[in-house]
Amino acid sequence: MGETTRRRALMAGAVAGLAGVGVAGGAGVAVAGSATGPDWFNVRDYGAKGDGAADDTVAVQAALDAAVAGGGGTVYFPAGQYLVLGLAVKGNGVKLVGAGSKAATLVKGGNGTLLAISGPATDPSGASHRRYCSVESLGFNGNNKTGLLLELYYNDNTYVRDVYMSSNNDVVIDAVECWDSRYYNLVIEGCSGTADSTSQPNVYLRNSAAASGYGYSGDNNNQLHFVGCRLEAFGTGAIWVTAGVNNANNPNGIYLTDCKFETSQMQGGPHLKTDASCRHVYASNIYCYAGNFASTYTSKKAQNIVAWAASFSALENVLIANGSVATVNAGVDLYSGPGSTAVVRNVIGQYATAPAGPHIYYEPSAGDFRVEASWGTVGAQASGAVPAKNAPNPPLRLVAGVVSDASFTHPPLDGTVAVDTTDNRLYVRVNGSWRWAALN
Repeated sequence: MGETTRRRALMAGAVAGLAGVGVAGGAGVAVAGSATGPDWFNVRDYGAKGDGAADDTVAVQAALDAAVAGGGGTVYFPAGQYLVLGLAVKGNGVKLVGAGSKAATLVKGGNGTLLAISGPATDPSGASHRRYCSVESLGFNGNNKTGLLLELYYNDNTYVRDVYMSSNNDVVIDAVECWDSRYYNLVIEGCSGTADSTSQPNVYLRNSAAASGYGYSGDNNNQLHFVGCRLEAFGTGAIWVTAGVNNANNPNGIYLTDCKFETSQMQGGPHLKTDASCRHVYASNIYCYAGNFASTYTSKKAQNIVAWAASFSALENVLIANGSVATVNAGVDLYSGPGSTAVVRNVIGQYATAPAGPHIYYEPSAGDFRVEASWGTVGAQASGAVPAKNAPNPPLRLVAGVVSDASFTHPPLDGTVAVDTTDNRLYVRVNGSWRWAALN
């Protein structure tokens, strides 16, 4: 036997020996000291079949519990369809990782919550939050059942990355008193609550979920980032943010960036909604498409696509579009709380069919607004209680004396305005020259 052949044989034997150390894999039994390390828990080693027919709940739960008992670790799902229901991560630092978001899928075996990563409802202090868990490269299939796909109650520092969720007849992700968490490349398709529901968007971000239990929280949702997420074919809304019941605190620090909300299955509710409890919500680079109604939605009521009531917040760089069906009531239903500023900037309506109402509808409000560069291609532009107050404009350049190009660091464009504070004159640059008018 040559040296190279001998080395290969020795390496193969060493790997086989490592894999065989400890007790052989079986239902509810770990493979101790496997070649992948003591913090790696393959659900197949606990008896999961992944064939889409056998109930894998007990086996997968055993793997999750083993990871918790070990102080945390990775629970791995090889390619397959895992029929489960009522799974719970009961400790911190557990990562669920699949072979790929379309290769390894948790399939809901009945009505109810598929997976909960939640702290106990009996502790509203935040001290026993479920922490530092993640779900990556894994699929969730609701199997056209009701109940959540992912429950994140009393939870923080959770990461959801490269996850595909589909076919759920209810809220998909429900986050209650959840903070400091990130959602990257999350895809949700073909999920909806019941027609005209007021509480069943795909993603529900709220401080409390009920009048008791998970409703006792005096805290809030905050510092949640959704980046590069895609929600399609939803029926009753994409992402909604609210304080929820039994809670007067303010959800804040919510960031939605580079996201797509597209559906031709509308059956009530806005694509994106923030209510008056919200503070510091920033939505930027968002695409909202309202193509058609669900075939079962016989009332076919046109919807407000964005309901924006968050204070000290901004809705920017948004495209709202529809097709040949009159799906849009107003592009943006705009509110602002007392003493606050709602910024709406570069929100464009590319309407193939004119909205029933305006592109922007102003609800009665005591607050102030700044709406800039926002318009619809067809139909009315704005109506409602256009506010008596508006956010202040940027200050003009103040010059003590005659205004000229030399008053600026760089030559300004035509249309630039400045004020001569010595002579009380308003200057405007026109065709390269400065014109002025006296100020009274």
